[in-house]
Formats: sequence, C-alpha cells, structure tokens
Amino acid sequence: MQNCEFGFINNLLRKAGGLAKGVGDDAFVFGYYLISADMSVEGTHFRLDWSTPAQAVEKCLLSNFSDINAMGGTSKAILFSVCINKAWSKKTRDEIADSVAKICKKHKVKILGGDTVGGNIGVFSVTVFGKTKSKAVLRSAAKSGDDIWLTGYPGRSAAESYASVPAPPLKLGELLAKIKGMGACIDLSDSLSESLQHISAQSKVQLQIEKNLIPVWPGVSRDMLLNGGEDYCLLFTARKSARKQILKLAKKFFIHKIGTANCGNGIFLDGKKLRVHGWQHF
Repeated sequence: MQNCEFGFINNLLRKAGGLAKGVGDDAFVFGYYLISADMSVEGTHFRLDWSTPAQAVEKCLLSNFSDINAMGGTSKAILFSVCINKAWSKKTRDEIADSVAKICKKHKVKILGGDTVGGNIGVFSVTVFGKTKSKAVLRSAAKSGDDIWLTGYPGRSAAESYASVPAPPLKLGELLAKIKGMGACIDLSDSLSESLQHISAQSKVQLQIEKNLIPVWPGVSRDMLLNGGEDYCLLFTARKSARKQILKLAKKFFIHKIGTANCGNGIFLDGKKLRVHGWQHF
C-alpha cells in the first residue's frame, strides 16, 4: 500500500513542474545553502503529559538540524513559528521560549524570527537554514558496489518513551560530505526500512542488508529495529575506496557497515525481500 504522505508530496511536486536539486531529500539545495521546513504537532509528535515543554522543543529542533546534517551541512539559522495551545499555562509558554533560545545558543544557530498564533492544539513550525562547505549529499547518489553504513541504534526511540529526545550525530554529515567516494545519505526520521527504500528508489539500486550487522539496543524487537522511527541516525552509502576514511570516523562516531548496494531494485534482508513499513501521517 502506498504511503499516503509521500503520495501527496509526489503529486504536489509533479504539478509544481521543474524544481531545484534537493526536492525530495532532507533539505532543498540552493548553491551551498540548505533549507528545510518541518512541523511538530501536539498529540502527534509530542505530548506534554508525557514530556516536558523543553523536551518537546529540543526534539523538534534537533530533528530539523538532523535534516541539514543528513545533507552534509551545518545548521546556521531558523525561523521558529508556534501555534500556542490556549490551554497552555504561562509557565509552559515561557519554558518553550526559553528552550528555543537555549538550544539554538548551544548549537550556534541564530533565530531570525517567526510567527505566533493561538489555537486548540500546539504546533511548532521550523524553517532551518544550513550551509555545506563542499557539496550537498543527496539520496540519489548511491551506486552499485557501495558499502551501506549506519550510525546509532535503529529502533531505540520506539523501545524507549514518547518523550525520548533524539541525539543525531550533528558533526558527522559535514565530515562525510568531504569524503571522496561518498554516496547517498538520509536520516532515520522514518523507519530504517523506509529510509532504505528512499535511497533504493531515488538511486535506482538494490540494497542488501545483513541483520546480524545492525547494532541492536537492549529491548528492541525486530519490528522496532526495522520499522521504528524518530531515531535520527544517519544511513549512508559510500564507495569501497572510502572505507578507510569512514572507519577512521567510526572511532569517534558509532558507525557500522550493514550491507551492500547492487544493481537492481528493492530492499533485501538476509537475502529475502523486505516489506517496508514506517510512520504514516494519514
């Protein structure tokens, strides 16, 4: 069954006509600049009875910084807009504002402005502006023969709590972009299986994954491992000639080789075609 969210997006892009590089990736490419937009909706992406306002804000901002990271860049500035739930107390509103300022200061990201409205549910809307020192890394850049690499533990977020805050490797994307032989890259905002599908479809390659090579966090089931979302690990490919450089980065970042890209299409786990699942908004 087609994911309705991506069906809607693809239909919109077809009607929009020719668009620039990066559309369909984690961010839009404009020269050396990267631009991404995202929303975080109360009851869907965060709940203030399960998490603090600070955790909800941090999760929202880091997930957006992760999009820039996945494209090989560093976040530089944001526009932050918020629909304030009319039921939120002044303490909650103040904590949200304080958290936005604190997190942006920590990651050296400037706040350019935004908008504020009131409504029956809370919504955070973020537009993030990033920059790459080399070239943007696209989902369509994988080639047959590439190694497939993964950072972090897929499924960890699903195994923990609704309030868990992602820890994307925000310095890694820019380092990967500098490597000669770098292929495609995506962050695991959706499931591992769906992220693999994005690279396979956009790069027109078959991805062969070995389950025993995927690092497993304690308590993570097979379904969580393959179909859990919001982990914000990086999934990427690179030519075999880049192994030495990637293994050098693996001493600082948690990076594992989990498979190989081949000619063809589809995702295969231990030789069997993998059914893709992930988060669906509709």
